[in-house]
Amino acid sequence: MQAGHIPLALSIATYDWNPRMAVFCLAAHMLPNADSLVVKAGLAKPSFHCTVTHSLLFATVVSGLVYLVSPHYAPFAFAALVTHYLADIGSTVGQPLLWPFSKKSFTLRLFKDTGYWGWSMLIGYYRQPMAWVLELGVLAFFIYRLTVIRG
Repeated sequence: MQAGHIPLALSIATYDWNPRMAVFCLAAHMLPNADSLVVKAGLAKPSFHCTVTHSLLFATVVSGLVYLVSPHYAPFAFAALVTHYLADIGSTVGQPLLWPFSKKSFTLRLFKDTGYWGWSMLIGYYRQPMAWVLELGVLAFFIYRLTVIRG
């Protein structure tokens, strides 16, 4: 999933809808993709993307650290991270959710991986019908959540 990460993260924020929570959920949701910045900086091989930062251990550690600062924000951090993994699990890359206990990657193979950076990645992703189904589904859920909080 590409652009769908944004309404997905904001959907989580709707459970305590305010600007600070929206920014926090967006940042927490996108945090696993910081591994691509490490790759782009030449500090890791491309195979590093979607590894350690896409595991339940990473989500637990990050949420634990957030808990130390704000117990209220910790469950939002965990939800934002786990939904990132759920959004990515449809890719053929797979997610090492049980790392470091298992190197098995979980995937639903709903869409072909087209990379993690650049226009060719976006174009390749959006040429796949399932990409549109998933993205529109997430957008519909976000709109639903907005109608719920607006009453």
